Amino acid sequence: MQLSPEMIVSLGAMAASFIGSFAVVKSKLSAIEEELKEAQKRLRQLDGRLDKNDTHTDLVSQRMSVISKMLDPTNRERLHRSLERLQVESETLRRDVDILQKMHNGRHKPVTGNAHD
Repeated sequence: MQLSPEMIVSLGAMAASFIGSFAVVKSKLSAIEEELKEAQKRLRQLDGRLDKNDTHTDLVSQRMSVISKMLDPTNRERLHRSLERLQVESETLRRDVDILQKMHNGRHKPVTGNAHD
């Protein structure tokens, strides 16, 4: 096989085409790598926002659970009965104290000697 000038030019053109293609591929690969880094950065940001949202959702759920237990009709009825019982006891104790105050005339006899001696 002889190398003719046409063959050398053809081989040169193929080599130049190959080198040019390699440069284009390398450039495109760099651009794709940069886009991938940006996508990973956005993914990390979204992941952080999702974690915060999950935490906030759990907190709201816990608060709603506490409030729903507080406002449960059975609980409310029990608390109202307990409050009513305390009010009745308070009124009864107030009446007893009023009676005791009426029994006491407000005068005290002098004490002679030390009671502790």
